Amino acid sequence: MGHHPSASGAAAPDGGAPAGDALAHMHAALGQALAVAVAPSFLRGEVDAGHMANTMVAAARQGLQAGASPEPPAQARALGAALHELQVCGSGYLAGRCDGACVARTMTAMLREFGR
Repeated sequence: MGHHPSASGAAAPDGGAPAGDALAHMHAALGQALAVAVAPSFLRGEVDAGHMANTMVAAARQGLQAGASPEPPAQARALGAALHELQVCGSGYLAGRCDGACVARTMTAMLREFGR
């Protein structure tokens, strides 16, 4: 694998993607669940809870993988916590442990915190 310079030109300590790249990927994954109109469409009743839950889980997995590092910066930890919440909530719905109202509460909170 090649060297991946960050904005500062430094590679991540673990040899993977630089911290700036990981944060960008984590933001993009969170945006995939929020800004691509899935969450607003879901909250308007235009998308079913199953589709929203699958979107949440996929975005969380992508973002958590992108942000994996031994000592993530504080911003990555905060994004990681939000992505983990998406994964747990979406997985809980898909496993039949919660309902669409629970998914709606989570997505409403996520839009308030991270929406544009």
